[in-house]
Amino acid sequence: MPERFGDILTMVMGALAVGYVVYEIERRRRKLHEVWDVLDVEDAVLTEKLEEMVESGELQPYTGATLA
Repeated sequence: MPERFGDILTMVMGALAVGYVVYEIERRRRKLHEVWDVLDVEDAVLTEKLEEMVESGELQPYTGATLA
């Protein structure tokens, strides 16, 4: 019985270790995303389309804003 218990304990501890690594990677990715304001794929495509619309003259950049 102790051999079987040891195998089960090893699998549980391994699963916890893998789960922690995945959690830590996601936490660091979110932190970097907040610090650097990284565009994801969807935002990058939208930004590219908006830039194309401005370059073609279809959309005019907003010039009425003032920086505080």
